[in-house]
Parts: sequence; structure tokens; C-alpha cells
Amino acid sequence: NYKYKVYNGKAFKEMMENSRILFFAVLFAIGIIIGASAIKNDGEMIEKIKYIISNYAMQRAGQGILENFINSLLVNMIFVCLSVFFAFSLIGYPLIMLLPFIRGTAIGAVSGYLYLEYKFMGLGYSLLMIYPSAVLCMVAMIIIFNNSCEYSHNAYLKAITGRGHFEKDETKLFLIRQIIFSAVVAVSSLIDALSVALFSGFFLF
Repeated sequence: NYKYKVYNGKAFKEMMENSRILFFAVLFAIGIIIGASAIKNDGEMIEKIKYIISNYAMQRAGQGILENFINSLLVNMIFVCLSVFFAFSLIGYPLIMLLPFIRGTAIGAVSGYLYLEYKFMGLGYSLLMIYPSAVLCMVAMIIIFNNSCEYSHNAYLKAITGRGHFEKDETKLFLIRQIIFSAVVAVSSLIDALSVALFSGFFLF
């Protein structure tokens, strides 16, 4: 069974060697590719995203750093909270697997639309104002998703097969780990807000 440990060099190495980490990263990348590809073949979707992007970009450009930070954090924390919620479910494991794919699809659709509609200006917008914060956020989320999968899997083994067991303070350590990487998610939201403040004036959609 997986052993919950306080974060240290050995625990971090074991976590990064976990094949599920790579699997989540692949799901995220596949989501980006599918999202970017789908936008090229769906005129109705293009119109919907065009409306959303134009209004969203104008709204973000007119808001302050704090407002953009809070809005970005709220969106990101939806995924974090869902993963923690699913972790306490016996059937949460496969649902957690969907989260990086959904996140990647959304980012891929937006960045794909921006390139399709605005070419290199759209690419520049994605590189400066979407991907720096999104990549950091997704790295933290992948680790959060991995922790949730481990917890859900152990709960399933314990409840259904009787082969798993919870160690002392396992739930406490699980939540501490999620809080630690949620702080990284918050940093990514701050980067997002700062990117808007620094670069939004260069892009008029």
C-alpha cells in the first residue's frame, strides 16, 4: 500500500516516479490537442468562443490585479475542490482522471481559437497571458490529482476488498498536501493576474 509521508526528498522522488503523474500530464496534453483541433472544425463553437473571449478579455483588461487574481483563483480552485471531493468517494478515482483532460481541452480550445482568428497575435496572447500561469497551475494540479487518486484508491481497497488500510493521520496528511499545492495554484493565479496587468494593453480583440 502507498505510504503517506511528510514531504521530504525521498517522498518527493517517489511521487515524481509515479507513472500516474506522467499519465495525468499526457491527458492534459491530449486535452489541449483535442481542444485546439475541435475548434477548427466547429463554426458554432468558434462563434461562442469568440463571444466569450472578446468579453472576457475586455473585462480582465478593465479589472485590477486583485480582481483578476480572485477570479482566476476561483476557477482553478473548482478543479482542486472537485479532486478532493472525489477523493472521498469510492468511485472518485476515474472521475479524477477526467479533470486534467477537461482542463486541457478548455485551454486548447481557447488558444486554438486565438491562433485561428488572430494568428501570431493570438499566439503571442497565449504565450504571454495563458500558458505561463496555466503550466504552473497544471503541474500543481497534477500532483493534487495524484494525491486524490491515491487516497481514493486506498479508500476503495479498504471498504470493498478489505485489503487496504488507513494509516494514522492519513487524512490529515492528505489534506495538508493538498493545501501545500493549492498554494502553488494560488501563485499561478497571481502570475495570471500580473500577466494581464503587464500585457493586456498589447492585445485588442
